[in-house]
Formats: sequence, C-alpha cells, structure tokens
Amino acid sequence: MLRRISRLGFFIQFLLFIAIGTLLWLPAFIEPQQPLRIVSEGPLYVLLVQVISWWPVIPTLVALLLTISLCLLLYYIGSVNDIHSRDNFLSAIFLLFFLSWNPALLLLHPLLPASLLLLFAIHTLMRIYGQQDPLRQVFSASLSIGIASLFYFPSVYLLLLIWFSFMTYRITTWREWIITLIGYLIPFVYLFSWYFWTDKLEIGLSNMLQSIEDPGLNLAGLSLIQYIWLAGLILILGISSFTLVNLVQDRVISIRRKSFIMMNLIFACIPLIIISGAPLKESHQIFYVPLSFAITGVISLSKKSTFFEWFVLAFVILLLTLRFLA
Repeated sequence: MLRRISRLGFFIQFLLFIAIGTLLWLPAFIEPQQPLRIVSEGPLYVLLVQVISWWPVIPTLVALLLTISLCLLLYYIGSVNDIHSRDNFLSAIFLLFFLSWNPALLLLHPLLPASLLLLFAIHTLMRIYGQQDPLRQVFSASLSIGIASLFYFPSVYLLLLIWFSFMTYRITTWREWIITLIGYLIPFVYLFSWYFWTDKLEIGLSNMLQSIEDPGLNLAGLSLIQYIWLAGLILILGISSFTLVNLVQDRVISIRRKSFIMMNLIFACIPLIIISGAPLKESHQIFYVPLSFAITGVISLSKKSTFFEWFVLAFVILLLTLRFLA
C-alpha cells in the first residue's frame, strides 16, 4: 500500500500532504495554544517567543511553518542524495504525521527550530562525501548545531553527530576536528559577549546551568498511553534503521555513507534523551526525523517490503487510536 502511494506521483502525494496537514493542524488554529516553555529552552527560543507572542495565532502559525519546512527539507535531503526518487514524497508525509498526531504538541516548542538547524547540519555533512578538503562543510555543520543549542540547549550533545560522521567518512586529520570545535563554539562566544555587554552575564550563565542541573532520563508526566506509543516508537525505529542499514550494504558507496549519516543521528540523540534531563514527552520527537527517513528508504530500496509496510501501518493506526483515546 505504501509503495503504491509512493508511485502515485509527486502532485498527488503533495495533495495528500496538504490534506493530512489541514486535518491535523486545523484544531490548533481553532483553539491556539501558547508556546511551550521548558527549562531546556535556549535564549534564542525565548527571544523568538517574545517577538511573536503579540497575537495567539502567530506562534501556532510559526510552529506549522517550521514543521512544513522540516518535512520539505527532509524530502530534499533524501531525493538529492539518491536515497529515494524525486517523485517519492513519503518522507515528508510521514514526518508531518509523526510531528502532528499528538494534539498536545501542535504548538511552538524549542525542538522545532533546533531540528530544522539539525537537518541543515545533516545535509551539509552528506555533502562532505567526495570532498578532498571539506573544511567549509565541517564548519557549517558544527555552526548549525551550535545555533540549534541556543534554541534547545540539550542539542549541545549533538556535536557527537559530527564526530560519528567523521568515523563514517574515515576523517582523521586534526584540522577538521579543530574546525568543528570552532564552528560549534562561535554562537556561544557571541551569546556570552552579548550577556557581558548588557550586564547579564551572571543571569545568562545561571539560566544555562539551570537547564542541565538535573541530568537524567526525565519521565515526568508520562501516562500509560504515552508509555505505549513511546515503546512503539522505539520498536519501529529499531526495525526501520536495521532494515535500511542492511538494504544499503549492496548499494553504491555514496548512498551507503550518506544513509549512515542519518543513522548516526539516532546514536547521537541517545545522550540527548537520556542525559539531558529534558522532558521525554517533548524531546522524543527528534527521533521522528531519522524514522521518517528510514521508512521511506526501506520502501524505496526494498523490492519486497509488504511485511514492513503493514508493520508501519500498524504503528500509524496505533497513533491514530491513541490520539482519540488521549
């Protein structure tokens, strides 16, 4: 069924994308919610909320635009790197659904702008393949992650993504590692300079320390239903990733290496989830990016994926059921 949808053509899939987005997001505009405020938010997110909160609908509109941008960028990354064809819009459809199925998260939250910057970093890392001297790409990727940390502070742990990618590409020269740290720290240099210039250095440091003062896996506020869909997410993420890694083993090396970059995101996000102390009911959404990528990759690269497709549909039905039960 999913394979048939992927072959319907870009225009029909795009109409399906619009229909899903309209159905899931319409209630959010009827009763718009205030932006999510959590301890792990960064100073740029605080500034963003202050700028756009003059009318209740604006934060919801910004959240929708960020979600759509994430979906379109994920589709672009998959198609331009030959993981799936340009006519296959499934990755964007899946990501839109996964980010929007829960009514409690149809609002602006710090993980949305952070995830968009993270996808820019992943796209840049994929462009390293074949480059003899990828210093510019390494700098751009690490700078993107540094800025993402100023929206969602636990993103500081995603520096591991770049280091894992170096291992994937077998980059061992010291210059790339040093430039990674330079690009990563530049946003914090500007932030601390601003705090110092405005005599808020002590307050700024206190806010940053507060966001990491209680590390660990934060399960606060999770209901039994939320435990169920989190368990389902872990299961399908593991199966999708394992299947995609097996499928790309016999593909050309460029597709194999670029697919591994996205899979590296899963390993890099584990410390973010477990160590950061950020609420799991929000932070788990970072896994929907590689999940949507992996599902689409499996459907595109596998000749026989009937069982996998039914498994994915079962997970989608589970989420829809929980949406109405919650």
